[in-house]
Amino acid sequence: MLFTHVGGDVGDSASWRTGISWLDERADDRLYEDSDDVGAPVTNAFTGTSRTWIADAILQWAPHGDTTRQQLKVQAEYLRRAEDGSLTFDVGGRGLAGDYRSQQSGWYLQSVYQFRPRWRTGARYDSMDSGDPRIGLVAAGVLPRAAFPTLLAASPDRFTLMLDWSPSEFTRLRAQYAWDDARAALRDRQFFLQYLYGIGAHGAHKF
Repeated sequence: MLFTHVGGDVGDSASWRTGISWLDERADDRLYEDSDDVGAPVTNAFTGTSRTWIADAILQWAPHGDTTRQQLKVQAEYLRRAEDGSLTFDVGGRGLAGDYRSQQSGWYLQSVYQFRPRWRTGARYDSMDSGDPRIGLVAAGVLPRAAFPTLLAASPDRFTLMLDWSPSEFTRLRAQYAWDDARAALRDRQFFLQYLYGIGAHGAHKF
């Protein structure tokens, strides 16, 4: 794994940081559960290289560096993974193997704004692209594409809004609503109401 980050200040009210990371891994019989083209459960395995690039950035703002009344944080991240190797279908049964290559990507952008003491609002958008992997067993006509439903091309995304209030340094109430299109056949609308409570050592009192 390699990574680097740089950052700095913009006047006395803003700061920024950006960076890039690279992960290079080797997978040996990495198992995952799937179902075949008739719906029967199977366990498949990938062996090969997995390389991931990550770019991230953060921008923070508060009037003259005072975060007690107002502050804004904007954060984004982009990931891209490429895998190359072999894929074994139905490890405990037929054990068919062929070459495999894929490229997947994902990113998010989020912002949280404290508009008055103890009150914050935020928004986040995240999206993924599974790509259309090359499966040797499918290209050779040995198995149909439907035998790998987990590897079907997809591009799920989600948009989320939130509002929270911290009545004390130990507690927080949060309301959150999301438009989740992660599943192609069903659009989820999700509402969360959270109550957070913390005790013990924390930023203000390290006892």
